[in-house]
Amino acid sequence: MKFYEKYPVLKQKGFLSKVLVDTVYSTMNLENQNVSKIKIIKIVDTILKERELNGSAFFNK
Repeated sequence: MKFYEKYPVLKQKGFLSKVLVDTVYSTMNLENQNVSKIKIIKIVDTILKERELNGSAFFNK
């Protein structure tokens, strides 16, 4: 069984974005790296959009 077959919810762009933002933000806070959550959201959105444009995205539409 492939990873995305086991966890199909990760194919939903909104869910994946939220998980990535929360994970990065909490990890950086634990390491005392103060970065605003808004900046992380922008970075994650940019990366996901680039992946979509390059055709390497796997999201359900």
